[in-house]
Order: sequence, then C-alpha cells, then structure tokens
Amino acid sequence: MSLPASRQWLLPYHRAILSKLVPDQEDEEERDRLVVLAPGLGLRRVVATLLRAYYSPENLVVVVNASPRDVTAMNRDLMTLGLRHNTIKILHHEMPSRQRAEAYMDGGIMSVTSRILIVDMLSKRIPTAKITGIVVLHAERVTAKSIEAFILRIYREQNQDGFLKAFSSNAESLSTGSTTLQSIMGQLRLRNLDIWPRFHQSIDRDLGQHRADVIELHQPSTPAMRSIQSAIVECLEGTLAEVRRSKLADEVDDFSVENAMHRAFDVQVRRQLEPVWHRIAPSTKQLVSDLGILRTLLHYLYSYESVSFYTYLQTILAANASESSRPKQSAWLMTDASNVIFSEARRRLWHETSEGKTELVLEEPPKWQLLLDVMDEIEQQVYQEPSPILIMTETERSATQLRAFLSSADDDPEHPGRPVMAANFSEYLQWKQSMDARGSQGPTSVSEEVMSEAMQRKSARNSAQKRRRIRGGMAMPVHTHADQAGSVPTLPGEHLQTTTMETKPEAVDDTLEDYFGLIDLGQAVVIHTYGGDEDDSLLQELRPRFVVMYDPNPQFVRQVELYRALHRAQVQVYFFMYTDSVEEQMYLAQLRREKDSFERLIKQKANMAIPLTAEGQPEEDADQRMLRRLSSRVGGGGNRDQLRLPPSIVVDMREFRSSLPSLLHAAGMQVTPCTLQVGDYVIASDMCVERKSLTDLVQSLNSGRLYTQCEAMSVHYQHPILLIEFEQERAFTLESIADNKPTRTNPTELDVQSKLVLLTLSFPRLRIIWSSSPYATAEIFAELKQSHDEPDAATAANIGMDDDVVGDNTINLTPVDMLRAMPGVTAKNYIYLMNAIENVSELCAASSTTLEQIIGREPGRKLHSFLHTNSG
Repeated sequence: MSLPASRQWLLPYHRAILSKLVPDQEDEEERDRLVVLAPGLGLRRVVATLLRAYYSPENLVVVVNASPRDVTAMNRDLMTLGLRHNTIKILHHEMPSRQRAEAYMDGGIMSVTSRILIVDMLSKRIPTAKITGIVVLHAERVTAKSIEAFILRIYREQNQDGFLKAFSSNAESLSTGSTTLQSIMGQLRLRNLDIWPRFHQSIDRDLGQHRADVIELHQPSTPAMRSIQSAIVECLEGTLAEVRRSKLADEVDDFSVENAMHRAFDVQVRRQLEPVWHRIAPSTKQLVSDLGILRTLLHYLYSYESVSFYTYLQTILAANASESSRPKQSAWLMTDASNVIFSEARRRLWHETSEGKTELVLEEPPKWQLLLDVMDEIEQQVYQEPSPILIMTETERSATQLRAFLSSADDDPEHPGRPVMAANFSEYLQWKQSMDARGSQGPTSVSEEVMSEAMQRKSARNSAQKRRRIRGGMAMPVHTHADQAGSVPTLPGEHLQTTTMETKPEAVDDTLEDYFGLIDLGQAVVIHTYGGDEDDSLLQELRPRFVVMYDPNPQFVRQVELYRALHRAQVQVYFFMYTDSVEEQMYLAQLRREKDSFERLIKQKANMAIPLTAEGQPEEDADQRMLRRLSSRVGGGGNRDQLRLPPSIVVDMREFRSSLPSLLHAAGMQVTPCTLQVGDYVIASDMCVERKSLTDLVQSLNSGRLYTQCEAMSVHYQHPILLIEFEQERAFTLESIADNKPTRTNPTELDVQSKLVLLTLSFPRLRIIWSSSPYATAEIFAELKQSHDEPDAATAANIGMDDDVVGDNTINLTPVDMLRAMPGVTAKNYIYLMNAIENVSELCAASSTTLEQIIGREPGRKLHSFLHTNSG
C-alpha cells in the first residue's frame, strides 16, 4: 500500500517511520509495531498519513484512546491530505447501539471510546473478525488492567489478519514506573518497537538543515524574587530532610530537591506510599502535602505577577488556620525562611516609608519590560513587511495578563505595567476585605491617594482610544469582533491588535481569516497558550515570522523547527527565560529527563527478550500467568473438559469502567455485557454481586443507596453478595478511607463498620466478601462459579424492572400509593406484592411466612407486624 503524495507535509524521517508502518508488501512479522517519537516532532501527522493510506469504504479501521481534540486535529490533517472534514467518525455512548452497528458495517475510520468499543465487541455489534486494523494512541496508558488491553486481547482472539499499530510521545512513562516496556509491549501484543528521539541521526539531519533563528534572552529576576526563591528552596530542603528522618526514604525513590521541583513529584511520592499510607503519622502525611505546596510556590513565583503570588500566599495561611483536622500548621510555615517568603512578597507590593506612610510598589514582572523591548524591535520590521506576531505562554492566566498589559502599556510610559498591577491590587483588597477581619496581613493602611491615582489612570485608559508607538508609520484603523467566548478584544485604533485564540482546535475555522473576521493578520498580535500537538496547526495556519516564547517549552521549540523545515519559512524566535532561576532549572531538567528516558528505552529494547508463544504473540507477564493458571482451574483441566464451554458472567454495562471485566475475561470466563437493574455481576441464576470500592462504599452507606441495592438483591436472588474491593496498590484496611484523621480510633471507620453490621442484621442472607484487589476478585468469582449453574443474560436483564403496567391492565395509582406507604414496602418490591396478592383484604389475611416469601424476610415481617398490631 503506497503512501499519499503530499507537499510540505512530511520530512524524510516521517517517511522512514511510515515505510515500516505501511510496507509495500504486507509482512505479518513487520506490519504491527509500537512507534515512540519525541514530542513536537509531528507524531499526529504521521498517524493522519497512516489513516489516509488505509482509508477506504471497504476497510474498517478503529482508532482507540483518541480524545475529541485528537480526532478534530486528525480530521483537519486528513482534509489537508484530500479527504472530507469528518473522515473519522466518532462513536460514543449517546449513539444508539443499532446506529453504531450500522456505522461499523458501512466501514471507514472510526474513533470509539474504549468502554463502548469493548461492549460492542462482546455484544457482536462490531464484526471484530472483519476489522482491517486498530490504531492505538497514547500507548503508554495501556496496562494489564486497562480496557484497551481487554480490547486488544479480544481483537487478536477473533482476528489474526488485521494490523495493530500503536503510538506514544511519552518516553518517560514508558521507561519509568512499575510498568516496564516489556509489559506494555505484551499488553499491546506487539513485538516490533521503533524509537525516534530528537537526537536520532535522521531527525537531527532533517531539522538541522533549517534551524529557526532563536534569540535567547536571559532576563535577571528582581532581588526580591531571588530571595523568595532561595527561601522556598530552603523550605523544600528542610521538608525533604524531615521526610527522610521519618524513614519514608526507604519507600520512595529519588528524594532530591531537583526531583521535588518536578510537577508530578508529590503525586509520585503519594503513589509509592499507598501500600503503607495507613501506617504513616498525620504529621508525616502533612510533609508529603507540603512538598506539593512548595513546588507550586516555585512555579507561581515566575508565572504569577507579584499581586497574584502574594494572594496565593495568603490563601495558604487561611487554609492552615481553618484546617481543624490538622494537629498543627505546616512545619515550613514556622521557619525563618517562611518569614523571608512572606516579608519579601509583601515588599513587592508596598513598604513603609520613614514617615510611617505606606508607599505602593507593585513590582512588575521583569519579563514585561523585556517583552515591550522585543515588540518595539519587531514592530520596526513588521511595518516594512507585515506579518502576524505569535506570543506563547504556559497558562491562560499569563496570556490574559499579557493581553491587558500590551493594551495598556502606553498609559504610563515610565511604568507600563502599573495599570494592570493596580487593577489586580484592587481585586486583592476586595478579596481581603471579604476574609475574616482577624489577623489581617493585608495593607489596611495603604494610601487611598495612591490607589485613587492608579485607578484613575486605569479608568482613563478604558475610556480613551490609545494606539501603540509605531516608528516610521501611522496608525491604521483595524476592527475586530469577539468570538463566541468573548476572548477576542475590540481595540479600535491600534496598529497592532492584541488578540487570542481558543486552545480547542474545533473552534478554529478552515482559515484564520474566517476565525478572526475582519482582522488583518499581517498586523495581529496573537497570544496563545501552549496546546501540545495542536500548535502544529496553529503555526501552519497563522504562518508567523516572529514568535515570542514568553515561557520556555521544549516541545514548541521543536514544532517551530518542524514548521520551518517543512515550509522553508523564515521564523525568528525570541526565547525568554529568567537567569539562574528555578524556571531555567526545570526547563533543563525536562530536557535531561527526556534524553535519559529515551536512552533507557534504547537499552531496554536491546536487552528485551520477547519469546513467542504458540500463537506468535509476546509471552505473558506475571499477572497474565496468574490469570492463565486461574483459567485452567476454572475449566477443570484435562482433555475431558476441552469441549466444555467457558464459564460465563453477566456484567452490568457501567462496570466496564473498571478493570475487573477485563481480568475476568483474561481468566478464561465469558463476559456478557448487559444493563442490569439489580446488582453489578450475576454469577449464577441465583447469585448476584454488588461491587463497591472503598469510596463508593462510604457514599452508598451515607445516602442509603446500598440498603436499597441489598434489598433488591435479597428479593430476587437466593445468594446476594456485597463485594468490597480494595485497590491493588493500597493497604487492605478500612483506615485508608480517612487519611487525615489524627485520632487513634477513626470515627468514619467506626461509622462504616457499624453500618455494615446493621446491613447484615437487616438482610441475614447477605454475604460480604472482602477482596484485596481486582485480581483477587477474579479468583473469588472463579471459585464461586464452580458449584453453580450459568446465568442467562436476558433473564438477568429483566429482573427488577419497575413497570407501572401489570400485563395489559393499568395499575390503579391510589391503592399503589397506599401500599407503598406501608412499612416494609419499597419502590423495588411493591410490584411483587401486586402480582401475588389481588387486593387489600387478601393482603391483610396473608400470613407472615407468605409475605416473607414474596418480598423478603425483614420487609415481610415489618409489613405483617404493621397490619396486625393493635395500636389502641
């Protein structure tokens, strides 16, 4: 199969990747593979070109793990390659099952949510054996317990001819963590792996020939910012030292300040501590939480202006003061370094003069003035040759601030950011006034004259029509219109219009002229947040000559390189970074982590042994081998049982969000999806299971929903079961449902235990099973099925249906209301009384035994007692 011809679309290394994905002669050993490409190098256009190559009404290609934004962007890419705008059809749960089945039969390219796809495969709505191929995006998410692994297992069981191609741009996830590369390859059922880092010889050659003109501008931070950074790092080091003394360092890898600056560090620490979390002291848990707070402070120091940063510090103090469950404040708040953080942050806003008055400072971010200088330099070139200017920021908050700043910079030439800072400070004062009056650390004595003067300047700016300074040119009247979200400001009379684009690609029309209306793109300043792969389309459609990277981002640097190499375009990039800052350290650390991740992947690939099984697929990992042994035990073993059908379980449709159905199937059981009114799993005709996680258990007990569910199971099944399932990584204890309780005996835990006791007293036939993990649940279900018959899906689906019609006769609602008002009668069991007993007289004459047989022991006893107890 040949690749589609395309100009300015693929570089030589893209074609090298695709030549293996779409070989000239189909080779079963080579066609299926996992491709790992460094971010920013055009992975999405590779996938789109692959889909274009296989697009045909006779083919059925399924895309798995694609987000709506992924689909929108790939459809736009397919339009570039000559197909219609909605080539990839999106199938979701709101679409009727019959309509989905018809779409599968029509063929083409489908993007299906994993939960819907697995249900359609099990229900035979999709002809699995006729699928041309499956494309898996974000392959690093495919684990033993994921729905995607379930999909691929069924796909290979029923289809040996279709292709399977997986893609990932997250080398760090593939090379680190508990899930190894070999395990992920096993779940993907792939043997071939292609690794393409940025330092790959082919990539470096293709991009190196057309490098973008990058001007690195290292901006020194202010003395106050440097003092705050040093103090935060000191607090971070102290917190890490306390964690080490708590002996948690034995449980957690890579305890260092550099790793602690990584955004996911505190999440990784918490994940590694999950098995022992219930044994950790509350003060130590607080230390883990403090790691995340301090890391966030470091990030906000350089991404927020001084007012917002100080406001965030105040929220930390307020949270510590109001958190009654904590035994004490965060330890770092009691240190000298903490005093430095708060005092220096306050001095960035105001300070006391020698006369005892308050003087407003409102320190502006140093990058603001740097941005103005760069804009002045660019404007001189833009006037000679009009071109849009693209400014990229990390967050929407920064983008909003820059829009306001550039629009008001001429109001105060000596302090161009003062109007924006004054407005932010006014908002802070309003917020502070709404807080509790006690212990206010806000500037209650700030000079009203200073604030009044600042706000008057802001008011004058809003009422006047200003224009930016243009050297050697005149202002041109340009009019804009706001988009639906109101994010495009109208700034009449300005030569360079400051505007914005939504990060969602579906909001962008085929051309930017359509999106921006009457705006002249040659005189536009577009401020945009980094959007990952979507930024490829932004560059391609906007085609800027000047790009200002206000915040550093390695992926976008590569996207600019790719854009320049594809279009032979002249692009000048201004790269902003604070000198000797955490921002610089995190940027360099990100590059280093990515490089190390790819090097680990390359070594793992060289040393990875993937022996073939009889079916020609990678060998199973430890979890799969356990399930395979379980499957043999379920089947009974021996040749005499080879003709026996596999044991079956009816599973509620909503349960396919969990990993248990996949593990049951891997254990050799037949999983039948169905919409159940009673229970989550029907193991046998007389056995039903309601599965609860710890969080769901507490919520269901508090709301009373669990009582109703157990009541329904007791009415309809001889063996009702409540399964309480714990997570595999967490401790097998109820204590994990309440993390931050300092008391020795947890009230929430006692409350759960007492309610469970009451539940068993109310329903004597109810059995409670405790499972330590989904794997243990699969083994428990296998043992329960050994002595019971197989369930019928149609019968299970009809159980518990609450109809208002019995036969062809409409129910008289007045007797129904009276009946449902009686003790023991519920919305679940009243229909059975109406089917078994004709009228109220017969109900009053019924014995206690008869009523208990109809609606259950406890409800029947309550109803009989109500009918026959003399209240006189």
